[in-house]
Amino acid sequence: MTRKAKWIVSLLAALIGVVLVFSVMYRFTIGHTENQKEKLVETAMARLAEESPDARVGQGELFNGTEAYVVFPEVDGKSIWFVPLDKKLEIEQREIGEVDATDVCSKSVEETGGQLVSCKIGFDERALIEVVTKADTSYTYSYYTLQTGEFIRRVQLTDQM
Repeated sequence: MTRKAKWIVSLLAALIGVVLVFSVMYRFTIGHTENQKEKLVETAMARLAEESPDARVGQGELFNGTEAYVVFPEVDGKSIWFVPLDKKLEIEQREIGEVDATDVCSKSVEETGGQLVSCKIGFDERALIEVVTKADTSYTYSYYTLQTGEFIRRVQLTDQM
């Protein structure tokens, strides 16, 4: 084997080693978290099917408020099911009303400035819309009611270095 061929083989071996190390790191960090989320959503879906068999819902999304809930939009888009991960709490169903979450998010971005990070429906003692925006080194969390779109509260977190 020539010197050039040995150098190429060792470079390829190093590259494969780096890929393997980062794949394992991903699996034990982000991949593990995503798997846990999927299991929680599946558990909540099973509970919803058991307690409310006529509910026709779409894909669920985990929402961490005071209590963790999985949020399931109904297929017809008229209501939302909130399934708490704590089995002692009851499943909640709320009508969406005349509020368009996209409009609420746009309005919130205009009020706070910055870029939209996320806009999702959740449940924290009541059905709400959570809007997260980022401007420079701060994140702003704005909360609005799901039924009417009224402003509830705003929390700003700033990274001070």
